[in-house]
Amino acid sequence: MAATIRDVAKRANVSVATVSRVLNGTAKVSDSAKDAVLKAQKELGFYLNANARTLAKKDSETIGILVSDISDAYFGSMIKSCDVVANSLGKSLLITQGFYDPVREKNAIDSLLSHQCSGLIIHAMAIDDAVLSDYMSRFHEIVLVNRILKGYEDRCVNIDNKGAMYKEIEYLIKNGHKKIAFINSSFDIIDAHQRKEGYLEAMKAHHLEVNEELMLSVPPSLEGGAQAAEKLLQVLKKDKNAFTAIACYSDTIAASAMSIFENRGIKVPEEVSFTGFDDLFLSSCLSPALTTVRNPIDDMGKNALLLSLDRASGENKFKISPFKTELIVRKSVTDLSKRS
Repeated sequence: MAATIRDVAKRANVSVATVSRVLNGTAKVSDSAKDAVLKAQKELGFYLNANARTLAKKDSETIGILVSDISDAYFGSMIKSCDVVANSLGKSLLITQGFYDPVREKNAIDSLLSHQCSGLIIHAMAIDDAVLSDYMSRFHEIVLVNRILKGYEDRCVNIDNKGAMYKEIEYLIKNGHKKIAFINSSFDIIDAHQRKEGYLEAMKAHHLEVNEELMLSVPPSLEGGAQAAEKLLQVLKKDKNAFTAIACYSDTIAASAMSIFENRGIKVPEEVSFTGFDDLFLSSCLSPALTTVRNPIDDMGKNALLLSLDRASGENKFKISPFKTELIVRKSVTDLSKRS
């Protein structure tokens, strides 16, 4: 039988009202009472039900999804594919966001758990492995996207970020580019680390110098891309031959940086080549169209949803295959090797 709020109060040796105040954050309580309640909650695996309907019906018609930033087109693509599948199953989505912040991610997961969703798809990049492992051990319906957690690999949906970035940098090198700038995400997240590793290993494998001044970290947004572009333009002012190509953590960063360069009179790709990552729809709409890596986030989202529902049902029949990336060659890279 599932634990109740009274069970938590009894174990914590406090009143039901105190438990409610702690879990809802509606009033101040002593640190000792708060600690006792949270300890009892964790031990019993109790979460406040969001409403009377889910209190009476645990198998909710709702599937919970946590993403980092709903405004990012990357997550929009994932959510759309999840919604199509959920709708076909007569279910709806409950979406929240964590903004790459460990506290907000934990609060978001707790909120989704309180609704007793029939499935949980989690994109949480900042929360600690130990905390996330605790959730995974207690809630078998949780499936992670873009993260591999030791011991729960069968419930993790991810791509080879390092290998994909390596191939993209190698493509630039084969096109005669030897001085390559790299704009990465400034967030302390696994895919940013892996893509940086891919960049560094490709440069090293081809015996090319890595200039620290050409390695930038910015928020993975349009604003971040513009910020990085301004810094690299300053580098070009000092040395017009400082770099011939810029590899970006995401299409969003690349699109913004390309626009800044073009507006400053620097031709893309004739003077500076660009690559992105993700293959968002906008990458094919840019001028020139962006060479990028296809990140199958729509397929990943759909499969994560089906895997989560399968685990929630206890059937454990649905299996996922490795998700493959693909280099999409368009018009944003010039071939320097053909120049005399």
